[in-house]
Amino acid sequence: MRINADQLDAHTRSRLGNFYWIAGDDTLLVQESLSLLRTRCREAGFTEWELFFLDRNFDWQALLQASNSLSLFAERRILELRLQTGKLDDAGKTALKQYLQSPNPDNVLILVTPRVEPASLNTQWFKGLESAGVFVTVWPINADRLPGWIQGRMKAAGMSADRDALNILADRVEGNLLAADQEIQKLAVLSGANTGNPVHLDRKQIMGLVADSARYNIFNLMDAALLGDARRCIKVLNGLKTEGAEVLMILGALSAELRRLIPIAEALQQGYRLSDALKREGIRRNHEKAMGEAAQRHSLDALQDMLRQARQIDLAAKGMSASNPWLELAQLLLRLAGHHILPQSVLS
Repeated sequence: MRINADQLDAHTRSRLGNFYWIAGDDTLLVQESLSLLRTRCREAGFTEWELFFLDRNFDWQALLQASNSLSLFAERRILELRLQTGKLDDAGKTALKQYLQSPNPDNVLILVTPRVEPASLNTQWFKGLESAGVFVTVWPINADRLPGWIQGRMKAAGMSADRDALNILADRVEGNLLAADQEIQKLAVLSGANTGNPVHLDRKQIMGLVADSARYNIFNLMDAALLGDARRCIKVLNGLKTEGAEVLMILGALSAELRRLIPIAEALQQGYRLSDALKREGIRRNHEKAMGEAAQRHSLDALQDMLRQARQIDLAAKGMSASNPWLELAQLLLRLAGHHILPQSVLS
């Protein structure tokens, strides 16, 4: 069976299966689905919990042995498996198939992974797995749906808000659902709202109560530059400057990214595929898109010139040049993002 995360509550109230696969990329939504499922399991008498973290060295036979062994207190158990990718290796596929052929009724097996690629969903192996258990799809909340999602969360906390206020809050959290949830909790505390004391908030109240929760940090800044998002790049840079960040700290992170991009560009110039070039440099999975786009956007010569430009900014930040280091840094970040015109709003 395949269901969406918002159907999980109704499904588990009517019946509880012995195998669930929760798949999605948003940390908050996945965690909430998992928490709901654990609660239903505990209510059904599954009071013992075992957690397995799956890596390339994981012994699937250990899981099968654990599922068939008696627990220390002869209690019913939740066996939870955490996997860092949505794709299982052959050993994992074989073990799950074997497990589901004769599942232990005293166990509920829960597999938690990132999003599963569409190609995998159409395989014969997956369809067999789906028929024996429940596959829970956790869909992300896109920008268009975010104000509505926030409105629903606020309603559950005893609050309502104008459409304009909802849009402001959505813009401030920039798609980060964890940040949005934290801000809603903060709003409830500050406004004194609860289900017994509903509070309506307008645009002015939202702006007064909510701190700017966009995660102004250097990682955001690097990703914005690498992905070519000039507007966000300058917004985050302004935020960092306001918070008192030092030019040299940001410049160090930027120089490090440029030094990682240069060998990738060299590999591409030599005829390597992008995926192979990224792998050679050990680029982490969630950073591949950003690094890949930047490496394809700029030539090797351009990246080397940007690194030389970074050295000049270093001199300016140390007072060894008359240049304004913040403006020069903004210019370099925009150049990495693929833009060469410095907006008037830079560092305003």
